[in-house]
Amino acid sequence: MEFTLIVSLVIFCLVYALILIRNINGVKVPIWLAMGSGALLFLIFGIISPIKAFSSVNFEVIMFLLGMFLLVSGLESSGALNYITNKILSKAKTPNQVLFVVIFVMGILSAFLINDTIALVATPIVIGLVRKMKLRPAPLLISLAFGVTIGSVMTPIGNPQNLLVSLHSGIKFPMFTFLRYLALPTILSLVATFFVIKFFYRKEFEKNLIPSTSDEICIERKSAITSGILVVFTILGFFALGIIKMFVELELNYSHIALIGGAAMLVFGIKRDKIIRGLNWQILVFFVAMFVFVSGLQSGGVIDVFHNLLPLKPTPGDKFSSFDIIGTSLTLSQFISNVPFVAVYLPIMHNYGFSGSDSLSWIVLASASTIAGNLTIFGAASNIIILQVAEKNKVFAFSSKEFFKIGSIVTAVSVGILVFFLVLI
Repeated sequence: MEFTLIVSLVIFCLVYALILIRNINGVKVPIWLAMGSGALLFLIFGIISPIKAFSSVNFEVIMFLLGMFLLVSGLESSGALNYITNKILSKAKTPNQVLFVVIFVMGILSAFLINDTIALVATPIVIGLVRKMKLRPAPLLISLAFGVTIGSVMTPIGNPQNLLVSLHSGIKFPMFTFLRYLALPTILSLVATFFVIKFFYRKEFEKNLIPSTSDEICIERKSAITSGILVVFTILGFFALGIIKMFVELELNYSHIALIGGAAMLVFGIKRDKIIRGLNWQILVFFVAMFVFVSGLQSGGVIDVFHNLLPLKPTPGDKFSSFDIIGTSLTLSQFISNVPFVAVYLPIMHNYGFSGSDSLSWIVLASASTIAGNLTIFGAASNIIILQVAEKNKVFAFSSKEFFKIGSIVTAVSVGILVFFLVLI
């Protein structure tokens, strides 16, 4: 057991060192490859078996991501998403207005089109903006990271960890439950984040620059209309599913709705080849590898070590157990990222005795683990996606130090808002 634990810790450190450095002798190491290497090492050393590795992959999350990626790829391939984003940004005439749009509008879009897809699509647009505005990429790319993370908090389809909670916690009517608890705190957190970023980068935003967005965006009208209709119907399907489940027990869940929408995009989409080519398979590989990697950490005893270092054991029915859940979420998400943390912590909470009736505790888990993504670059997959897309565009997005410097304040403010609305009132 000691040997297994030592090997697991070495693999853990190696993978996160690769992600942190991301450059070895001038050769860039893709983040999905670093995570995949860790997963493979757990298999090679026999810490997990191939069968356990396969079973550790949460295919409901992968189906959900695949479906949403197909839908967004349809919007993107038709030019509709770039057109809409540029139209929105064209209304902003100062750097402060651009900052507000990047944080607030992209955040709200993330709540319904999943934060990872918005991060994937919006990053190159933001990079184009900073080039035209002659600003450093870091302020707006960090703002994008914070915006898509915070905005995704308020719905069960905003990010993969919320989806996991909605699928496996037993919460009834998750769409309405999430919105009831989290809509107002999310909006207030987005506004607060705007002012935090504006304060930190006040010298860089004090210039009265007028950004120019291109109006010459190629858009395929028929394809754009088809894609837009399918996306709207899919989002309406998420709401409709919640209403139907009030009256009828169904095995259907959000993953199925997303996959049906994605399949419809392939069937009815005009540019199927562009839609498939537009999929970011690397992100899907990253998530699959991440689930296997976390399973290896769990089998190797690393997660038990982390968990034992945190003497926080929430109790069902105790409102102030939310502080235990928040503390654990904020801490462990930095080591294994928020999606695998929730995947691991869900059965732990069930073992503590939490059930579907403890909706507040599950909402706290979802929201706190999501907000944890703003503390360090490792806290959320969307942060990694922004870094990865920026690297593809030959842009240095931001350092882990700069992200943490501002992220610690943003996280503290957001957690304070959550605590006030979820625990104290």
